[in-house]
Amino acid sequence: MNFELFIAKRLSKSKLNRYYYSGPIINICQIAISISVIIMIISISTGKGLQLTIINNIKNTDSDIVIANINNKNETQYINISDEELSVIQNINGIEEINPIINKSAIINKDDNLKGVIVKGIFPRYKNEIIKNYIIEGSYLNKNAKNELLVSQNQAQNLKLKIGDNCLLYFLSKNNNIQKRLFIITGIFDMQNEVFNDNYCFTNNETLQKINKWSSKEFSKYEISLKKDAPIEKITKKINKNLKYNLVANSLENRFSNLFTWINLFDKNIFILIIIMCMICIINMTNSLLILMLERIKMIGTLKSFGCGNISILKIFLFNSFEISIKGIIYGNVIGLSLCFIQKYTRIIQLDPVSYFIDYVPIDINISHIILINIITFIIIQVSIIVPYVIIQKITPSNILKIN
Repeated sequence: MNFELFIAKRLSKSKLNRYYYSGPIINICQIAISISVIIMIISISTGKGLQLTIINNIKNTDSDIVIANINNKNETQYINISDEELSVIQNINGIEEINPIINKSAIINKDDNLKGVIVKGIFPRYKNEIIKNYIIEGSYLNKNAKNELLVSQNQAQNLKLKIGDNCLLYFLSKNNNIQKRLFIITGIFDMQNEVFNDNYCFTNNETLQKINKWSSKEFSKYEISLKKDAPIEKITKKINKNLKYNLVANSLENRFSNLFTWINLFDKNIFILIIIMCMICIINMTNSLLILMLERIKMIGTLKSFGCGNISILKIFLFNSFEISIKGIIYGNVIGLSLCFIQKYTRIIQLDPVSYFIDYVPIDINISHIILINIITFIIIQVSIIVPYVIIQKITPSNILKIN
């Protein structure tokens, strides 16, 4: 067996002896390392979980890229993109699908209960699998049916709407005349986005085209969904090169710039928290090794008198550092991941959906992130050996004899 490893194992066993103070101190150090690892795992899992969930929720209710009129403030103004132009855009690498959309403001009236909404006109193929997953009652829009309406759970509760109910919708026409249409409720959804749930409902595109007196080729905008990991900004630039002067394509991040600025702050917060936790680990490990060394200062002097070098003695305490840090990291991983899995499958911790766009704390357990945390923590903790090494260099057998 390696000489340094042999001595380190003997120290590891003897430090639990009741005559030494290092035993409880090292236990405290392991607990501090475990707590630090737990906090790092939870912070990165919840931070990344929030980022991914919020972005996915926005994508589910919007799209990666939107083509609209440059002056997009007037909802009565339509855009018309030819099939040839759409074909060129569709052939850009990374684009999955293009969907024409009509947005029109309206007021829902049900038994004198009023609610202002934005009616989103879609074709039945529009994100049908995604929207179907969020329908909690009723069914999706029928392909050939007219005047069908999908409302959110919030709207249904506020207006006391049920499946099969009729309700009046009031629209403002281009010449400021009020138009009213009778709609039937076919489905109730919960998109897990409070802003969308409060303000939007769905109907068929053709219904809104008739209300606006638009042709079958005229829409408010086009929503473009991209393939996974497609470069959104590069594709946006390519699309803009193929559009008419009065049209513009905007990426999701550009349209929700304030939201993405807030989301990106999560990364900074996680980074700062990891640095603080690593510093706590270093301080605790340094203190533990110093106490262990001071208790074994006679042993260090004896080893030096037998010709043992500073590096060899350093290795002894480095092996002790390995043992302490590995135990703390393992305990931290077990507890941290257990807490994350409990939250992931029970959603016991809730959030304010108005502030966070989701009503629970989402968890994203990324194995590469967990491994990286463990490696960084282990390496940085070993930096704590620097201070003990400086002390080892200053210890000489003659100094030990003077102490005795």
